[in-house]
Amino acid sequence: MKLDEVDKKILGILRKNARTPISHISEEIGLSNPSIKDRLDKLEAEGVILGYRPILDQRKLGLGLTAFVSISLDPNRCCDDDIVESLGRLPEVLEAHFTDGDSDVLVKVATGDTESLKDTLNRIREIDGVFNTRTIVSLTNPIREC
Repeated sequence: MKLDEVDKKILGILRKNARTPISHISEEIGLSNPSIKDRLDKLEAEGVILGYRPILDQRKLGLGLTAFVSISLDPNRCCDDDIVESLGRLPEVLEAHFTDGDSDVLVKVATGDTESLKDTLNRIREIDGVFNTRTIVSLTNPIREC
């Protein structure tokens, strides 16, 4: 699907606030509500818009420690679905990305403190196929996608 300038403007508005009413988008862009609705339906049907989710303040949920865990996998098990499923079952895991370079997977985790981070790292290391991990703790998040 090729996006035109109107589609890009709609996505820009939704990126800032996914709860923006269609009427506001319509007013800002200069198209009718039904036209905006049709475009949104098409963007969703084409898989450009995958969903609408809340952005949670992890600190207010008691998860004030964010870390990125670089995971090296057993070369014979790299990219196995069961490893991804095991990572996905850990409630602290927010995201996982297959990577190229020194590690195979980069995982973003949120925990309450260093002790719970240590427990999470131990559970990650217990997953069959995980060879090694390296962790970077986030101090602040000055740039957010939203």
